Amino acid sequence: MSLDDDWHYLPTRTRAGALQRGLGRGAVRARQDPAAPELVYACIRRDHRWLPLDDRGVYLARLVRDLELPTGPIVARLFTASDETGEFTHALRVAEALARAGSDGMIESLRRYVEIGPYWREALATIAATWPANWWDDLLPVAADRLECAPAPLPPGAPWHEWSARDERIRAAVTGGFYVDELLDEAECLAGPASESLPAARRAAADPTSGEYWRGLCVLAEHGAESDGPALLAGLEWLDRRPDDMCGYDRLVDGLARVGGDAARRALPRIRSLWFSPHSYERATYLRARLTLEPDACAGALTEGLWDCEADVRLLAVRHVSLDAKLERRMEYLRDDPIETPEVRAAAAERLALEAMI
Repeated sequence: MSLDDDWHYLPTRTRAGALQRGLGRGAVRARQDPAAPELVYACIRRDHRWLPLDDRGVYLARLVRDLELPTGPIVARLFTASDETGEFTHALRVAEALARAGSDGMIESLRRYVEIGPYWREALATIAATWPANWWDDLLPVAADRLECAPAPLPPGAPWHEWSARDERIRAAVTGGFYVDELLDEAECLAGPASESLPAARRAAADPTSGEYWRGLCVLAEHGAESDGPALLAGLEWLDRRPDDMCGYDRLVDGLARVGGDAARRALPRIRSLWFSPHSYERATYLRARLTLEPDACAGALTEGLWDCEADVRLLAVRHVSLDAKLERRMEYLRDDPIETPEVRAAAAERLALEAMI
């Protein structure tokens, strides 16, 4: 996320704040809001994701398409965005999804970006991973020429591996290639220990000043018992005290949902509030935990989840939401939308088929 020193997220209750966080309510409200076009464009101009793992591409592309907004400002942003703070990647994801939605102009704009844009390798790898081959395969000579003018190592994978068998210049670049690590500022939060004795983990988790405190909590979350619930609950409070850090809650919430008990139930207000975090990657964990701990109180979250920015949230909602006529139409929308993930589309089709049998 790119932030100025004085910038802050707008309140969740506002349409702009909900859109910034990729919440379903933001997408639903935008359909009745005359100010929605500018709010959507603002979310494309500025990357509001907390981390690169968070997804806004399909979410924003759907709003552009469904509100019938001009794509010119998005093309302009694509060609002017810098990738130093992830702004280009953010615009690229929106543009790529719009192309899959059938925007011929966006298809041509992305092809043009591969020809002249500074971050053309990322753009080409993205469209090669998501578009039909006949939309991009003829760009091989362009890519080979650009590599010849400015040699650079390439990571294996589409389209480089297949192209390397057809072009010597690309083969030479792939031979000296490397895998580029993802930009995961939260690596410490996502990297848990493979195994560790529970007694040692409990000792570490009893001392928040210990250098092993977080590792101990991760072990308890994965392997602990109900008696470890209070330690995991204290871990949530410890994360709250870390300045400007939104990650790691999902591990502890997963653990609390797994061990259950009184501490897990006492954590429910905190789990519900985490739904509004701008770090949307972890949102599916919070919904799964609520389905485990309070399955009869999730109707609102499941309904909103059908419009969420994260595919894992939409998948959970498709599988668990109670359907009425309105939500059946949303299910049909997800089933038929070409920019939806295959997993969500398949789950929506299966759910609708099951409902038809009832």
